[in-house]
Amino acid sequence: MAASYSLKIITPQGIVYEGMVIHAFLPTENGFAGVLAHHAPYLVSSKGGKLVVKESVGLEKNFQIGPGFFEVNHDQAVFLTQACQAKS
Repeated sequence: MAASYSLKIITPQGIVYEGMVIHAFLPTENGFAGVLAHHAPYLVSSKGGKLVVKESVGLEKNFQIGPGFFEVNHDQAVFLTQACQAKS
């Protein structure tokens, strides 16, 4: 089983997503970034767009996110954004 980490997506309205993920693929100001477990501390701004997460249970979830900030530290990641909508 692949290593996982905690991810939260938070908007001004509250927590939109909270779960254990294996991988997150997110839009940044200069392209895209992929984040796995045990990633070095990382803070990046995002222009918004499509965020894809692969959960530890094997499911893939897609979100349309607004501009914001993503931080990962000690296998805990938080995406702060103005807007987030789950996509199928």
